[in-house]
Amino acid sequence: MTFVAIALGSLLGSFLGNTLVFAVIGAMAKQAEKKQLKDLQEMQRGYLDMVERERKRIENYAKMES
Repeated sequence: MTFVAIALGSLLGSFLGNTLVFAVIGAMAKQAEKKQLKDLQEMQRGYLDMVERERKRIENYAKMES
């Protein structure tokens, strides 16, 4: 009987421990994904700003040429 209790306790403890580890890893992965998305959006905004400035610069240059 003692063996069964120890075996079940070990099994339950192992299951709960693994579940907790996977939950923590999942939370960390979700945080990293949010940060990557935020960084990507910032880079995209910067690129769009740069393209807009370049378009205006070319437009002004074309006006000066004509």
